[in-house]
Amino acid sequence: MPEKKSSDPTTSSLFIEPKDNTGAWRVGTSGWSYPPSSGPGSWTGLFYPLSKTDELKFYSRYFNAVEVNSTFYRPCAPKTAESWAKRTPEDFEFTVKAWQEFTHKKGEWTVEQVGEFKEGIRPLIESHKLGCILFQFPASFRHTPETMDRLKSLLDLFEDCPKAVELRHRSWGEAVPILKAFDAVPAFIDEPKFKDSIRQDFESVAGPLLYLRLHGRKFEKWWRHEHRNERYDYLYTPEELRPYAIRLKSVLDNKAIQRAYVFFNNHPGAKAVANAVMMRAQLDIPVKPELPKTLVEKYPEMEPQRHQDTKGT
Repeated sequence: MPEKKSSDPTTSSLFIEPKDNTGAWRVGTSGWSYPPSSGPGSWTGLFYPLSKTDELKFYSRYFNAVEVNSTFYRPCAPKTAESWAKRTPEDFEFTVKAWQEFTHKKGEWTVEQVGEFKEGIRPLIESHKLGCILFQFPASFRHTPETMDRLKSLLDLFEDCPKAVELRHRSWGEAVPILKAFDAVPAFIDEPKFKDSIRQDFESVAGPLLYLRLHGRKFEKWWRHEHRNERYDYLYTPEELRPYAIRLKSVLDNKAIQRAYVFFNNHPGAKAVANAVMMRAQLDIPVKPELPKTLVEKYPEMEPQRHQDTKGT
């Protein structure tokens, strides 16, 4: 279908560019749909045009992966996942959050629940667009014999899928060998650190995947806020991202990692988009398509990052 003409700079080139050479890197955001109804900090009119837009198709012009949030609240329908696969480039990947019934509920899950979740993401598997499943556990999930058994049982149910596991409590600090035994990797987390927060080191990476999630560093709003979006309303500076870029490149140079996923969850005001653009530049895989003018005006620090020679970082 031919592209519609528009005077809006954000809609001047909505269609997908040829795939770029990003190697093992998969950089993007946690979720892609943040309309005004989602709370303060909508992406509409900032990253996405005000006019009706296929947001996933628009997003996939700039990034080669996305972390799906909606599957945490309910399994997706197979037709939904099939639509996602069809609307994105051939090399685009989805990482999918596991249903909260598996990670946040105290009761046992059922065979039917597991089957429903797997059936929902089957189109992503069949189209070779499933990066991995992310099992995100709450900060209250402590390491005990009972929780260890629960974690092992859950990972065993998904033995055929690549898996990343986000464990936030510091009692899981030595969990990497356990995860490795179930072909899973730890999800590394950048977020405000409290006394019970897990401490992690990239040097513990073991396996074909590296998974990093950046939530922002708004310490004062992490547990006390009027709207949950306040927790993530944080823009990383280039100086804050640079140590990560250096360490990430070093790890990939020295480890047999096939995929490195980096996702920004600081979504209010499309800050996650701005930081993902900046991170790609620092990883020497800058975003090539022209960015929406509204986004550049809001976050002008992106442009020097995109165009600078990053080989010396």
